[in-house]
Amino acid sequence: MKRQRGQTTVFFTLILTGLLLLTAVGIEIGRIVYARGEVGKAADAAALAAASRIDVVLYRETGEIRFLPDVYATAQNYASMNSTFLRSRHIGVAVTGISVDPATMVVSVSVSADLSSLIPGVLPFHGQYSITGTAEARLDGR
Repeated sequence: MKRQRGQTTVFFTLILTGLLLLTAVGIEIGRIVYARGEVGKAADAAALAAASRIDVVLYRETGEIRFLPDVYATAQNYASMNSTFLRSRHIGVAVTGISVDPATMVVSVSVSADLSSLIPGVLPFHGQYSITGTAEARLDGR
């Protein structure tokens, strides 16, 4: 009869290693999902800031919707202020585009961030993440 002591130790070690690996991958994926959510939060904040920078005087006089000259700086400032998790990891968010749909009065702001420093090479994610935030401009006093 062969001695089979020690099989349990090998089995336990393999199972524990697998569980630790799965936990590590789960944590990394969670950080990526959280970071993507923060980019979305920054985009929404930037859209609200951009909506506040519509030239109301020009709109009331001519009906034309145009942004004030500081719209990009204001949107960038709000995007940066609403991305503390990313900023703490030295990841910047950048406002890449601002537009307004005159028919619906919806302001859209595109924001992008390079999340590659959060992504281990073994995971199949791209580093650059972009999203568009929207806000409704209210110019009629309601």
